[in-house]
Amino acid sequence: MRLCTLRTTGGEDVGIATAEGIVLLGTLNKVLGTDFGPTLHDIVTGDQRPGLEAALTDPAVRATAVRDGDPDFAPIYRDPAKLWGVGLNYTRHADDLEVRQPEGVPGSYLRPSSTIIGHGDDILLPRQSDRVTAEAELGVVIGTTCKDVPAAEAESVIFGFTTLLDMTAEDAIRINPRYIPWSKAFDTFCSLGPWVVTPDEIPDLAAIRISTVVNGRTIAANQVSAMMCDPYWQVAYFSGGMVLEAGSVIATGTPGAGVIQHGDVVEALVEGVGDLRNHVRSCAAPGL
Repeated sequence: MRLCTLRTTGGEDVGIATAEGIVLLGTLNKVLGTDFGPTLHDIVTGDQRPGLEAALTDPAVRATAVRDGDPDFAPIYRDPAKLWGVGLNYTRHADDLEVRQPEGVPGSYLRPSSTIIGHGDDILLPRQSDRVTAEAELGVVIGTTCKDVPAAEAESVIFGFTTLLDMTAEDAIRINPRYIPWSKAFDTFCSLGPWVVTPDEIPDLAAIRISTVVNGRTIAANQVSAMMCDPYWQVAYFSGGMVLEAGSVIATGTPGAGVIQHGDVVEALVEGVGDLRNHVRSCAAPGL
């Protein structure tokens, strides 16, 4: 199953990809008299996937599907219980920052939900940084509140995977690594979406390729298999020390980051999951 959040004339609605096109959750509820959602966060946290999959088999629902070549995507949702980030999980990214990759356990940080934007939204470069980087990542969406999950069972608590663009005020980190939480916390510094893809849609997670692209040029790319700590290991490790609530998102690390400037277009390409694109604007630009 592939799900997204779309901007509509009435606000926002959940979109579900089908062979016929995108089915809107609001329309599905009207046709069947159901009350799924109303948000993607509700679907994730409310264990609504089985009922929704059954509802999508109804021909009357499939008949409402719309083929739209340019959907108006919103962030998948805006208030995850935890928005957890993993750093230096690829050797290349450690090289970008001219630091040694940690051994055994990647760096990590928690960021506020005010950082979240979606596909097509603007990344705003803050006045307090002269060097901002963007990095493509695979995001893990937790579907079941959990604690102490073994890596072998991690897939059972994952609702799906999404694409993520993670921004960093890199000059702050170079002053002092303890500034990592601040360097990641600026508004618009975490783009999520446009799709959440359930694990059954991904035959080989390790083979997924993640690419950071700036102005059409690939800055860095690598597969999940090249991570120091794979997504299942991360779910196990971090759930060992804290509860991972349903709806939480883990950014699993980037193969490499690119410096971004006013006017740039930056993309995160995650094979089989989705392509995420944002424009870059400076807060110091005229009129801002």
